[in-house]
Formats: sequence, structure tokens, C-alpha cells
Amino acid sequence: MSSARLTYDGPALQAHTMDVRLLAPALLAFGDLAEEAARALWGDQILVKVEVKASFKTGSFGIDLTVAADLAQQVMQWLRGETATSLVNGASLLGTIGGLIGALQWLRGRRPRGVETTPDGKRRLLCDDGDAITVEEHTIVLLRHLRVREHLWQVVAPIERDGVDTVALGTDERIDAVVTREQAAWFVPPAADETVVHEDEHTMAFSIVSLSFKEGNKWRLSDGNVTAFVEVADQDFLSRVDRNLVRFAKGDLIIGRTRITQRLMPDGNLRTDYTLLAVQEHRPGAPQIELPLA
Repeated sequence: MSSARLTYDGPALQAHTMDVRLLAPALLAFGDLAEEAARALWGDQILVKVEVKASFKTGSFGIDLTVAADLAQQVMQWLRGETATSLVNGASLLGTIGGLIGALQWLRGRRPRGVETTPDGKRRLLCDDGDAITVEEHTIVLLRHLRVREHLWQVVAPIERDGVDTVALGTDERIDAVVTREQAAWFVPPAADETVVHEDEHTMAFSIVSLSFKEGNKWRLSDGNVTAFVEVADQDFLSRVDRNLVRFAKGDLIIGRTRITQRLMPDGNLRTDYTLLAVQEHRPGAPQIELPLA
């Protein structure tokens, strides 16, 4: 269990008071930051919680927080021989977050061009201007983790308000990082991008659920297991549809070469997109049996 010291400073805090509307979101964000950073580094094997201690020390406006990793869980990891996670403690977690802050201060808002591994197993951040810095692997992990970056920004954000110009993070023994108002913009997280994780093409058969003939609209089709909106990209086929050379009914089959793209979205969920590249066959639905009328 380690005591963390989160301190805000500035002209508005000389009386050692702070607007609760600034403080409450920052405290919640610090708890989320510690928990998310631990999860990014060690998965769900180590549970971290942050609690506010009873005493508020004088000097600017500082809050004592307790960062604790679940000791019983660490002992179980150690008994199973997983020594890497058994060494986790609040102080090391705070130091790791301090390393992330240091890397962002070095980047000064620049986007890294790449990461390479040094002969001694450490990592080097590279920028387009040729600048480079050697950091620990866990710094790279946190730098890439969007939620960690978002929570860190929420901790830093109060220094953009009038009268609050500095935030410091550390323990009773050391200061791990200090961020000033001039540096605040460096901590704004980048906009989340969706990432293509898998793409494949093969022939698929779809049954028609519903159609839309407006330009740019997708057709609602089913592959027998999943009903999805499918983009039809076969312009020759669409031209025939526009000229009423192809007519459809519910239950008809469309068979064609299809691209399936899986994307990782900013919220962490997967999305699957279907694009019908070339329609090879349009097959009417099962014919009805004619019955004689009485």
C-alpha cells in the first residue's frame, strides 16, 4: 500500500481550498487512471483501488490518496509462480504513470513516427524530426492506451482553469511528475481511430430482407446466421437495377464475391462490414406449388 500525493497549485489556491466542481472530477479521474493503467499492464490479475485518506495536508492544495493492489491476489499469483505480477505495488504504479507523463512532456504534442527495440530490451520513441528517447516497455503500453490517456487528461485538465496552473504527482518520498499550464495541451488525447484487424474476400449467398434504392444506402441482407446492412459496390449490377432489368422479391438470393472487414472501434468493440463487390447470380426465392382452385 502506497500513499500518493496529488497537488494542485496556483493563485486561486493560496487559501488551501479548491472548487469541488474541479476537485471531484479530478479525483474520480485519478482513480480511473490508476485502475486502467494497472489493467493495461497486468490485465485483470491485479486489482487496484484508490482511496482518499482522511488528512488534507497544507501547502497549495494537496490530497493524500492510497493506491493499493489486492495483496491476497498477489500472493496467489506468487504461489503459482507468476512473479512478475506479484511485485506490483502502488509506488511502482505511480512511477509508471510518471514515466508516461515524462514521455508526453518530451513529445510536446508530436505524434511518434514509430517505436524500436534497443539491444538492452528497452524501447525508443522516434519522431519525424529525427528526435528519439529511450523509455521502458510499460511506458509504451500506457502511451498507446486511449482510456489511460483520457483519464490522465482529466487529472491534468483543472490547470487550464484560471488560478490553477500546476499539478504534481508523487509520494511522501518523491515527486514523480509536475505538469504546468503551458504543457497542458500536450496531454490532450488524440482522437480515437477505428482500426482494421482482419479483411477477407470470398463468395457468399445472401437472402433479401429489405432493399433501399437510394444512392449510398445499404441493402439489408441475411447470410442465414447474421442479418446485416451490406454495401453493394457492383456498379454494373446497380445500373441494371436502375433500368428495371432486375426485379426482386423477399426471399430472393443474391450470390457474389464479398469483402468482409472487421474493425476495432474506439470503444473497444468489433464491427463487421460487408461489401458485395461483384454479383454473380440473382436467384428468385423458392417457387410456390400451384394448387387447383375449387
